[in-house]
Amino acid sequence: MLIVAIFSFLFSYVTRLDRENCINNYFTGLFHDLPEVLTRDIINPVKKSVKGLDELIKDYEVEEMEKKIYKLIPEGWQNDIRMFTEDEFSDTSKRNGELVKAADDLAAFIEAYLALKNGIKNEDLIYAKNKLTRKYKSRNIAGINFGEIYADFD
Repeated sequence: MLIVAIFSFLFSYVTRLDRENCINNYFTGLFHDLPEVLTRDIINPVKKSVKGLDELIKDYEVEEMEKKIYKLIPEGWQNDIRMFTEDEFSDTSKRNGELVKAADDLAAFIEAYLALKNGIKNEDLIYAKNKLTRKYKSRNIAGINFGEIYADFD
């Protein structure tokens, strides 16, 4: 998602991460949902409803990426795309996965917030908005106070 990529880059830039991390955080934000294009986006409550289902879905996503995406791109790019799509929220020396996850959650929060502000009344949206607000209430990631960001939406 472009908004996740932009947030990831901006957060990386303002926290003065090195160039490689800024770039990798941006591309992780941009491509992290690519496997879901191939397998359909299955919401977290469904993934978590059956033990082991989330791992099964992740394995299927990797399999589909191998069959449909990797064969279309140069071999030299494949490891980068794997980093952006397979373990996208883990921290490495090349990427701050926790920061990208926070950007992804903020994008989801804003989507729910705007839907509610525009008159869409849905218990799932309210639950998601409140859950994310609680999750980040006192969170500081890479020097960014996400609690303050979420509080600005009240």
